[in-house]
Amino acid sequence: MAETPERFVVIMAGGSGTRFWPASRKKRPKQFLTIGGDQSLLRQTVVRALEVVDPAHLLIVTAELHAEHARREVPELPAENILVEPVGRNTAPCIGWATRRIAARNPNAVIAVLPADHFIADRPSFLRHLSAAMEAATTGRIVLLGLVPTRP
Repeated sequence: MAETPERFVVIMAGGSGTRFWPASRKKRPKQFLTIGGDQSLLRQTVVRALEVVDPAHLLIVTAELHAEHARREVPELPAENILVEPVGRNTAPCIGWATRRIAARNPNAVIAVLPADHFIADRPSFLRHLSAAMEAATTGRIVLLGLVPTRP
């Protein structure tokens, strides 16, 4: 029987604070705001992720400007799991860098990549879908979860 690949979650916590202006700013982008609950969006994302992986398998990629804030938000993560980008280069390089770091630990890992700034109202449903997607990815597939937009 084949061994189940280790699961990892990467949370992208970059951003320039421009899309949710004026509430978010360069030094405090949307992921650090408390929206839809009593925790920041980053903390809400971490809490969801920790239901599918342990802290050693959760990585956060963030900017130098936000690194200390991220560390305070997620004290249970090992220090080496907060990846600080020297220069922000958007989504693909962020994912590539985190994936290389994970592959160095385990080249057969299954990786979920989540944005830090999304509000998820139906947490149980999201977690069911995330777990199913990660299970499907164990066969070498790339799985994309998303919503079909109905409005801008």
